[in-house]
Amino acid sequence: MEPTQHPSNPKEKQGVKPYLKYSGLAFQMIVVMSVAAIGGRKLDAYFHNNTPWWTLGLLIVAVFATVYSVIVSLTRKN
Repeated sequence: MEPTQHPSNPKEKQGVKPYLKYSGLAFQMIVVMSVAAIGGRKLDAYFHNNTPWWTLGLLIVAVFATVYSVIVSLTRKN
């Protein structure tokens, strides 16, 4: 039989600490929004748009995607 290892500290059983989880979500939101903004600006420059339609569209999609991601991760049991 192999010996089972039990954590000496009961806090180690909790998994990821909540503040690490939420700061990771915030960082993910910042990265997604930045990529959408940069990509939209490049597409607007490529198509010579006077109104930044690509930037606006990609940012709206990014907002909905990150809000959905946050809701899914917050409602997950783990």
